[in-house]
Amino acid sequence: MVDKSRSRENGGSGIGLSLCKKIVEMHGSKLSIHSEEGIGTTVSFEVDVEKEED
Repeated sequence: MVDKSRSRENGGSGIGLSLCKKIVEMHGSKLSIHSEEGIGTTVSFEVDVEKEED
């Protein structure tokens, strides 16, 4: 749910998810967004991590 202290009415720019999307895409993944009215929104992503060999 929106934190009222960060809403556009109070100076928020509304670009948070756009920035997150761009960063995640740069790592070869994508955002997954699930939202239910009155309950909330879940935003997730997966990033592959290569294991460093000894």
